[in-house]
Amino acid sequence: MRKAREDLLDDIFGDDVRIASTTQRTQFEGTTSLLTVEPANVQAMLATQFKDFELGAMRINQFYPLLGSSIFTSDGRFWEHSRALFRPQFNRESLNDLEGTEDAVRDLIDAISAGMDGFQEVELLPLLQNFTLDTATSFLFGESVKSQRCSLDEADGLQGSKQFREDFEFVNKTLLNRIRLQSAYWLADGRRFRKAVARIRAFTEQFVEKALNASQPGKVTSKKYNLLSALATQCQDREELQNQSLAVLLAGRDSTAALLGWAFTRLALHSEIFHDLRRAILNDFNTQKSITATALKSCRPLQHFFNEVLRLHPVVPINNRQAVRDTTLPRGGGPDETMPIAIKKGQVVTFSVYLMHRRVDLWGEDALSFRPERWAQRIPSWQFLPFSGGPRVCIGQQFALIEASYILVRMLQQYDAIEPVDRTDMAALKKGLGLTMWPADSVNVRMHRAR
Repeated sequence: MRKAREDLLDDIFGDDVRIASTTQRTQFEGTTSLLTVEPANVQAMLATQFKDFELGAMRINQFYPLLGSSIFTSDGRFWEHSRALFRPQFNRESLNDLEGTEDAVRDLIDAISAGMDGFQEVELLPLLQNFTLDTATSFLFGESVKSQRCSLDEADGLQGSKQFREDFEFVNKTLLNRIRLQSAYWLADGRRFRKAVARIRAFTEQFVEKALNASQPGKVTSKKYNLLSALATQCQDREELQNQSLAVLLAGRDSTAALLGWAFTRLALHSEIFHDLRRAILNDFNTQKSITATALKSCRPLQHFFNEVLRLHPVVPINNRQAVRDTTLPRGGGPDETMPIAIKKGQVVTFSVYLMHRRVDLWGEDALSFRPERWAQRIPSWQFLPFSGGPRVCIGQQFALIEASYILVRMLQQYDAIEPVDRTDMAALKKGLGLTMWPADSVNVRMHRAR
């Protein structure tokens, strides 16, 4: 019966947590692990007992064909080196290039509004994925691949960008299969996968070469910031620069697109929340020029809305760590599960922030309800981990939130109504699970252009 159910998180892991306990042994895809949704245990693995746990060789090898050794595919000293390489770049005050973001927003609006008269029916998720690929490549390489324009007119994209986008989609799906196969990840391989990876790396190599050339003494550099050029001033290794930039691209494109997909799904389902948020946005941002990173972070209704989207729809809903030594976690042992629980070296511990974010005992009887106003009185803690936590906390979280906030403000300036094409289908909130969690119905909506 369990295999016939379609929702891994709610119907399988969720039932186990509700019926049994919040920390328990479980088996998935032939691998036995410990499943926990206890904030204290997650905090221990990610922060207070950080040195007792690592990603593990299996996780690293699943992603290795594309990413090699990078910040997301390493443990120990190389991870520490990678973190030190990235930290100063993501601590910059003016990290987001909002001019480049505006260009991508205009391309998105053009894609939606072609032939628009009143309400326009649109499949929004692919357009959001194009948007985030364009902004991510602009941030990384200093040039957007213009994937949105490629969808409308091949001539408007960089040479080879259409093939890059297609290869990126295929490799993403193959990496997902490698994750699902667990220790048999090597079965998801083959000539097509290897050729796609080779083309992706060849496409990005041109940007690595430009960055290395620009980093040489006496070279005149562009005034526009891009991450790869900044990294090239600290690291001259071509392969490492390529690996690190692809790791950021893989994480940044998918996670921000998934967040935006869920955000527009919720706006379509909750018209009152849509109109309340639109009023607040029009009050705070009456022109495009008024949209700054500081203003976006200061708009409380906007931040409360995104917090609630991330609570119910975290883009990485389930994750794991592997113990590097015999250790313990704070909760799960004893008759009432309030005592420490023993963890053996090599044990895989799976944790689900998706289920943790929905626990009634942590969030109240309305835990499953979408209520952005709850954040007016709530301070985020280890009960709320949409971007992980501890030393491996997502370094790009502020970049992603500002990008998402910017496009939401611009879209609500442009459109005064959004509704589902099929309310019953959208209200089911079906999930697609891959490298991230996205709306499985692809966000099919009707949008009305403001007059």
